[in-house]
Amino acid sequence: MNYNVYVISAGRYDKLPFNETQKKNYIFCVKKGEKELYNKNGCDNVFETGNLMQSRNFALEHAFNENKICVQLSDDIKKIIINKNFGEPKKVDLDFVINDIVSKFNKVKGVKLLGVPPTDNFFFASKILSLNTFCIGDMLFVKPNDLRFDEQLTLKEDYDYTLQHQERWGTIRYQKYLFTFEHYSNKGGAVDVRDDKEEQKNIMILKSKWGKKIRLNPKRKNEILI
Repeated sequence: MNYNVYVISAGRYDKLPFNETQKKNYIFCVKKGEKELYNKNGCDNVFETGNLMQSRNFALEHAFNENKICVQLSDDIKKIIINKNFGEPKKVDLDFVINDIVSKFNKVKGVKLLGVPPTDNFFFASKILSLNTFCIGDMLFVKPNDLRFDEQLTLKEDYDYTLQHQERWGTIRYQKYLFTFEHYSNKGGAVDVRDDKEEQKNIMILKSKWGKKIRLNPKRKNEILI
């Protein structure tokens, strides 16, 4: 099965970490009023898709209508290295990594959601595959299916989407590569709506939906664990 790469982006049209070819080949899902700004900065395929959840669901629909895997990628990826547990820890090219992961995913039967390690610390990715664990929204690989992101959420939607898939088909995390993202400090995107009130609102929604499958992270404020 082939794939499309969708960059979920907002307000970062002049700070994109992609080369010119990637800007032309990737599909950019941006908020209202920003299409022209992204076009001017070298992005050819730009859709004004709304807020974060609307953009994520647009990407799913767009890819699935073409019977393709939907690769969703954050606009603040900084670097990718090989996990030292599985090889020399050197930097690797984004497109090479996407192609490699898609080729592996195509061999998997039944499971519709594949993720990558949520941290770039090799200590927490000691196995090449991690089954039924959290799939961070910064990079997701999704095969055509009928599950969608919950649009009542403004944050932590990847926890909900992971749990939806775990309930139906299970999930896989492929951990050969470690990714560094700047989503906590990079201005724009979800960072612009992240505050204590908004975090707690989304946590309450998740707890009401999933009960004991969600618990608070005792080590980090406003963070949860599956």
